[in-house]
Amino acid sequence: MFVICETVAAFVASLLRKLVFALAGLSVLFAVAVLWADGHLPANVPDEAPEYAVTEFAEVLNAVDSRGQVDLAALKASHAKLERFIAAMAKTSPDTAPERFAAVEARLTYWLNAYHALVLAELMETRSSSVSWTGEVLRTTPIGGKRMTRMAIYRQYLSQSGDARLFLSIFTGAKGHGVLDDAPFAVEALNPQLDDAVRRFVRRKSNFAIEGTTVKLSKLFELHRDDFLAALPDERKNVLQIVWAYLPDTCDEGAPGCETRTDLDRACGNRFDKCSVVYVPIDETLAVKN
Repeated sequence: MFVICETVAAFVASLLRKLVFALAGLSVLFAVAVLWADGHLPANVPDEAPEYAVTEFAEVLNAVDSRGQVDLAALKASHAKLERFIAAMAKTSPDTAPERFAAVEARLTYWLNAYHALVLAELMETRSSSVSWTGEVLRTTPIGGKRMTRMAIYRQYLSQSGDARLFLSIFTGAKGHGVLDDAPFAVEALNPQLDDAVRRFVRRKSNFAIEGTTVKLSKLFELHRDDFLAALPDERKNVLQIVWAYLPDTCDEGAPGCETRTDLDRACGNRFDKCSVVYVPIDETLAVKN
């Protein structure tokens, strides 16, 4: 009887040891995964790297049409320029050249262009018809001495900017997010560029539409509601105030699906309290052609 008990006890003890080792291993893997996704793993800063030049990225963006669609054939034709621009970021970043990016606008411009460059690199290789989370979380690129994922760039630099316009300006590759422009962000033009990005977003029927006394809004407005409201005075704490500010006063004759400030006033009243808001799912279909 005692022999059986000792055997069982030894088996249980062995099982517990294996469980402890397994849990410890999982903890290490989880910690590494977090460091990986959050951009905390180091990368070599190469002595030899292309010169960082936004003008090269500007040529890559010629593949973007007036609707924010990426022409994959044109993008692939300029893949060498995109690769050089991304390779240049391995050496040049706000971390490795702080004097070059001393202004807040300079750093924000850098990370917006970096994020969009990585998205375009992924689009060249994707076989899917919609955006995949794996590229955002798992794919790393050496940038300024760190292995950065798109998620790390977003979490560390873009979402912490304090400017809610960025949430409607960031192009993820999907139709339901920011509408990519055919020009890179520039320090001296950053503020009007962000305004233009929000205008492009709210003027898409899939992101904003009026149906009687119901306003359909992209779920991005709901996800970042607090950020948008923080930018408004107390007497104007309504997300529709943001939309109204970026609508046109008039539309070109025959413009499809165009809504104006007057249309929104008519549906909701000038205090936006006479209509209901319905948040619609974000379209994750790729914004590409060819």
